[in-house]
Amino acid sequence: MSASLASSAALCNTAVGTAGKIARSRRAPVTRVFASSRDAAPVEAVELPRRSALALGLAALASPASPLNIATTSPAFAEDAAETIGTREWDFKTYKLTAPAVYDEVNVPLANPANGVASPTVLLLKDTRPAQAGNTIQLSKQTIPEGGIKSVRDIGTARETAEKLVAAEETRKASNPFNKVSPEKALENVREKVRDAYERTGPGGLVYYTAEYTKTVATVERVIVSTLVVADGTLYTLTAEEDKGRFESEMGDALKACARSFEVVAEGAAAPEPAAKTPAKKGRK
Repeated sequence: MSASLASSAALCNTAVGTAGKIARSRRAPVTRVFASSRDAAPVEAVELPRRSALALGLAALASPASPLNIATTSPAFAEDAAETIGTREWDFKTYKLTAPAVYDEVNVPLANPANGVASPTVLLLKDTRPAQAGNTIQLSKQTIPEGGIKSVRDIGTARETAEKLVAAEETRKASNPFNKVSPEKALENVREKVRDAYERTGPGGLVYYTAEYTKTVATVERVIVSTLVVADGTLYTLTAEEDKGRFESEMGDALKACARSFEVVAEGAAAPEPAAKTPAKKGRK
């Protein structure tokens, strides 16, 4: 998950003028960003437990089966968001996505300089507007060990996976000695923090789970939109986070559109069937 700090509620107002100028643009130009050397570099990540847990540090949370919550947002919302704030396309060799135009890429080290462990983060985008750098879009890749999960469906339903993500956040927060909250107390409101959870099937039959939930950082409530997919023995996790006020007033649709645009180009995906050839007509003798 992203480790970025929460933006102060007071500082959020400093970007209102910029946001207004952006909103007045009916259809901002689309910028395309193509593959870089970083995309091609192999990433060795922390191992995943076998089958039922994620390398993200998901806590084992037993939750009763719940029906899949299909997103009710209109399919046209992505186009509406693009017209409002503009978009920027990130087109790499193994994945692609469309992000809000106000986000730009930040260089991240290939490995932790302290211990040499490879970083699972392969793409980090930050809001370039004043006082908004804490709002990020981050993509990580983690290798699944042999015998591990083959699809996100092996974790559970989309709703169950969302609850596990929330449980992981709350457990991690409770482990901080400065937060005087017991692990049991931290897990009491897991279900209430899940705002939405759904699945979609992308090209090549890959199944994507998207979870939308809230967390609190330094008394500021934030909204997280996280998309997970398993492809070619790798778990991809795209996570966007924004302070709740700005998410609901301005950036929500754009970040949801970003989550829906995320696609992994899997080597093991089935190739499309060739078009049937029309038999040539025989000429008259």
